[in-house]
Amino acid sequence: MHAMDQPTLSRKDVLSTAALAALALALPKSALSQTPPATPQITIEDLKTAQKLAGLNFSDDELKEALPDVKDWLAGYEGVRKQPITYQVEPPTVFQPFSLREEKRKRGIGTTTYLNRSLRRPISDEDLAYLPVRDLAQLIRSKQISSVELTDFYLARLERYGDKLLAVVTLMPEQARADAKKADQEMAAGRNKGLLHGIPTGVKDLFALKGFPTTWGAEPYKDQVFDYDAAVVENLRGAGAIICAKTSLGALAQGDVWFKGKTKNPWNPAEGSSGSSAGSAACVSAGLLPYAIGTETLGSIMSPSNQCRVTGLRPSYGRISRYGAMAVSWTMDKIGPICRCAEDAAIVFAHLAQMDTRDRSWVDRPFHFKPDVDVRKLRIAFLLDAKEDAKTTTKPEEMEVLQVLARLGAKLQPVSITPAEDGLFAVLEVEAAAAFDELTRSDRIHLLKDSSWPQSYRASRFVPGVEFLQAQRGRTLLMQKFEEELGDVDVLVADGRGGSALFITNLTGHPQMLLPWGADEKGKSKSVSLIGRLYEEDTLLAVANAIQLVTNYHSRRPDLSKL
Repeated sequence: MHAMDQPTLSRKDVLSTAALAALALALPKSALSQTPPATPQITIEDLKTAQKLAGLNFSDDELKEALPDVKDWLAGYEGVRKQPITYQVEPPTVFQPFSLREEKRKRGIGTTTYLNRSLRRPISDEDLAYLPVRDLAQLIRSKQISSVELTDFYLARLERYGDKLLAVVTLMPEQARADAKKADQEMAAGRNKGLLHGIPTGVKDLFALKGFPTTWGAEPYKDQVFDYDAAVVENLRGAGAIICAKTSLGALAQGDVWFKGKTKNPWNPAEGSSGSSAGSAACVSAGLLPYAIGTETLGSIMSPSNQCRVTGLRPSYGRISRYGAMAVSWTMDKIGPICRCAEDAAIVFAHLAQMDTRDRSWVDRPFHFKPDVDVRKLRIAFLLDAKEDAKTTTKPEEMEVLQVLARLGAKLQPVSITPAEDGLFAVLEVEAAAAFDELTRSDRIHLLKDSSWPQSYRASRFVPGVEFLQAQRGRTLLMQKFEEELGDVDVLVADGRGGSALFITNLTGHPQMLLPWGADEKGKSKSVSLIGRLYEEDTLLAVANAIQLVTNYHSRRPDLSKL
């Protein structure tokens, strides 16, 4: 047979042939003699039905031509599934947020904090429980309280109220007391590691913590234990923080329902605390911890911070290492602090935003927080949200926060932004389904109760690969458009959780803060959102701090006698 008479091989055929040859050399003869698993028979009629899911209308001839490749792909899926793809394995593509602002700031990380040198320990335990990190640090430095004493104090509150709120998955009293004793010894020897040194905290139970359960809030994983620490845990311990508890999260980071029930809102125990950083927000709100760590993919810090009336920071994507954290969406997951106030969030963020090459999305950007910012020198705008119902949207003249900023000298301007296409939600859904594909195809998925994840995982299996990549390309356009519409604005103010900007900024990677703002006439929690420029958390936090210095919504406390 002449060369020109040889049957034509596609690139896929060549690769498949080479792969089979390599496999034949690697496998023992006994394995080669085994009968391969049967591949489902796919017909033209199957393709006709399937194309409806993608809104396509190929002809019978076109589908007939595609059928052999579809069969090839189906046979190849099984080989990929057999590979050891654990939850730590990420796709090779790294998401990079898009910014039009040229980086001109000085490198490095630092915070300016003015300690109250005349501070005296409160007589009331309730007053002590709600002190900010800055004041607790001053009490320790002035030897009015030790880390061991403070740790015992918060452990007692966690034991008293944690189960009532269903906010704590694992309490760590022995480890916490040992770490507190070590912190006291270090500070006595003059080795002070900063304002978190000796201060108790809690971490959302999706961070690996060596030797302790990391349940992800889900029944299928409630006995899971890792032999390493997440980067967040390493950074907290490096700062001398005392980790007292793993806080609750909605199963696999959705909602506020986990395998023991629904985490409650300390302000109204009849309500859930929202999710998925449910336990972190509830613990801070109830004074069980001075601060705690949460994560967000699409509102999981903003929403419980709103419900529980605490201060939450979702930093720019990539600022805090995701190493050792359960993945929901590799290109959307962010880690941030939930605190009493913006200044505390700045202190915690500075300790968490440490270099980590294990997370390829980590970015090195400057952070220099100063609590006495002059808002008159900043460009602050308020959001006119085109997607919200005009009948229910709060009008700018009704937003008290704008009046506060105006009194501080801010020159406010309105900004409209283009809502994101709903189809971009495929980015989150498909990545989440891929992260938990093994669970979805196993019987263990039925252990996941009171969760919409199973149906979401299954539905995402029917999103065509082309449409997923088109959604990612649409995301690129969204990033460019959002930056253009922000123009020269430094901080964007929005009502509540941010309206459509919440979805947009989680896709674009921009930072957002939520400040509690009391309650409405029906007792429902109110809040204000501040949205910043990429990697400019210091400016965002400074404006939030300026607002909180002249308001007191963040210092209000729930009535725990209702629990």
